[in-house]
Amino acid sequence: MANILIVDDEPDVCDVMTRLFQKWGWSSECITNPRDVHQFVKDRRPDVVLLDIMMPGLNGFSVLSAIRGDAEIATTPVILYSALNDEKTLHAALDAGADDYIVKGTAITKIRERVGLYVE
Repeated sequence: MANILIVDDEPDVCDVMTRLFQKWGWSSECITNPRDVHQFVKDRRPDVVLLDIMMPGLNGFSVLSAIRGDAEIATTPVILYSALNDEKTLHAALDAGADDYIVKGTAITKIRERVGLYVE
């Protein structure tokens, strides 16, 4: 069973995403504090990380940089996601090393399809 790590500072988003992934037969866990992500990924080795960009304290780009900078976990698939829906953010996400980018509010089927590319 695929294991997905959701990183979002909004507990309600975590709850919704966790339930969706469970409905699709995937295991998922959520972290609301971005400072905990790097160690979690090293310890638990999720199949994919779904990482919010806009979080207080440490944004998604910083977390992604830490993951990509650690040889042990650098190849972990990371999908950045955000409410920002513009080409500049998309290109910045991919240039930073994200495997993919999803806009929050995207149709549920599109989220399943994009995450599924990395877990199936």
